[in-house]
Amino acid sequence: MIKFSSEDTVPLSVFSLVNKEYINSEYNIFVFDWWEWIRTSQNQQEFSHPDTDIPKFIKSIDAVIEEIKKYDICFFVIKEILNFGRNDNIRPVLHNMMAELEKLNVFYIRLSRDKEFPTAESKTLNMPWFIDKDIYRSKDTTIDFDYRPKDFTFNMLLGAEKLYRTQLFEMLHSESYLYSTYMGHKDFRLKSNSHLEDRDIWNNLTNQDLSKKLNTMESIIRNNRGYCISHVIPKSIYNNSHFDVIAESNPYIKERLNNYHHVDLTTEKTGKPLSAGRFFIWYNKPNQVEYLKQFGFELQDYLCEYDSIIDDDERLKSIIELIKEIGNNKNYIKKIYKRTKDARIHNQEVYNKLSKEINSNIDSWMCKQIKNPINTVEY
Repeated sequence: MIKFSSEDTVPLSVFSLVNKEYINSEYNIFVFDWWEWIRTSQNQQEFSHPDTDIPKFIKSIDAVIEEIKKYDICFFVIKEILNFGRNDNIRPVLHNMMAELEKLNVFYIRLSRDKEFPTAESKTLNMPWFIDKDIYRSKDTTIDFDYRPKDFTFNMLLGAEKLYRTQLFEMLHSESYLYSTYMGHKDFRLKSNSHLEDRDIWNNLTNQDLSKKLNTMESIIRNNRGYCISHVIPKSIYNNSHFDVIAESNPYIKERLNNYHHVDLTTEKTGKPLSAGRFFIWYNKPNQVEYLKQFGFELQDYLCEYDSIIDDDERLKSIIELIKEIGNNKNYIKKIYKRTKDARIHNQEVYNKLSKEINSNIDSWMCKQIKNPINTVEY
């Protein structure tokens, strides 16, 4: 038999395929969705609060481990990060939990890399976070592998308010070669470009109450079905700009952010230009080129020298200088198109292959683990 930790949701659609094949398996199989477990109001509060009741949290974790022990094999799904609230108080508890799981027949499916909580490669399937996201691209969106004149060199579409996004907007939004929006900032929203926006998305974002964090995960209808706003490629903006400026969700490496620098998690913000074969400049954590390289992406021609700069401020400064250097320089723009063409075509092909095969890849990997001899553990 196979059981899912949440009766209401199946983590990653592929598990429905595994469920059909192994519903009558001789083994008891458990698929545990860590992210869904965290998202229950009680557990999320425990993770996020600095004064977590540690004994209570340990008891909750112990209950998870005891549940996993009831099964012959467990697939432990980590969609984003393990330490959801980045709470230092619970880190030792999580380390102990992972040590206990390593003693059991637990395999991991991870959509991020966490160097603080590593798992054995032989027991882990790694995927980039964005690859299972349903990114929508209109048929009218032009894929330009070669140069053609456009209104803007760059687009920079900023969502929820964050310090580094504010710095980017302050430094760049007045440049004529840049189409920029900052919908999560109450003042800079008013200074955002608007004429290339999809009107339904624009109306949704501008009507949101910014006393709360901007929610770009709200649903918007395309082709008679819902897509997250953040997963919709902006047709008119892509058709009228050459390149993208991306401000990823968690680019900092500073210690003050509770060791979050251990985590590599690249979102749909990066997935969209990869899927459309576009050149981009991104403010992300350092060394993310190497992270994406493990999945087959090639970014060595993307002028990513800034990617190796560890200091956050220096990395941001280098990115801004590069954007301004390219600016309205037509010869430089044409050079980028020519220099990166092969890599952009390759990256689009890699993205399409990974997104198309994700279900079968997970399915076959899980089946392989299930068919391997099960190690009997005595409790």
